[in-house]
Amino acid sequence: MNVTLIIVIGMLTLSILAPFISLYAVSLVRKGDHEKHIFIQKILFWSCVAGVVILEVQIRVSGGSGSLVSNSEHTGAVFFKSILVAHIIGAVLTYIVWGVTVFTSSKRWEVRKTLPGPFSITHKRLGYFTIVGLFYTAITASIVCMLAFFL
Repeated sequence: MNVTLIIVIGMLTLSILAPFISLYAVSLVRKGDHEKHIFIQKILFWSCVAGVVILEVQIRVSGGSGSLVSNSEHTGAVFFKSILVAHIIGAVLTYIVWGVTVFTSSKRWEVRKTLPGPFSITHKRLGYFTIVGLFYTAITASIVCMLAFFL
């Protein structure tokens, strides 16, 4: 198994686990364990960002995304290109919203240390958007990987 495939499978695994780990972190809020929720969300966010950076570096080192998936007969298909673009757009939007949520929430938590606050409703909405986005990213990543590497 080559390095690229290991990185792709690792990132795919992380993408599939991320929404479930986020849901677990939300369950901790309902139990009042805000510190653990914050810890898990930050670790998960930075792990996913690191995974994306490693994947992108590997894609560039391999000669670009075209060369990475060149062995697949599906890469020229309209459906593959459409789902790939949809995956990239959805993932980027999700990670931007997730990052804004993590950074804004961290800053506000450091100042207030109490809940609920004026940002609580926005935080909850951004969190739901992020979890839906993480599920979307996991599903579309699974389809892209299946078509590019396994079918």
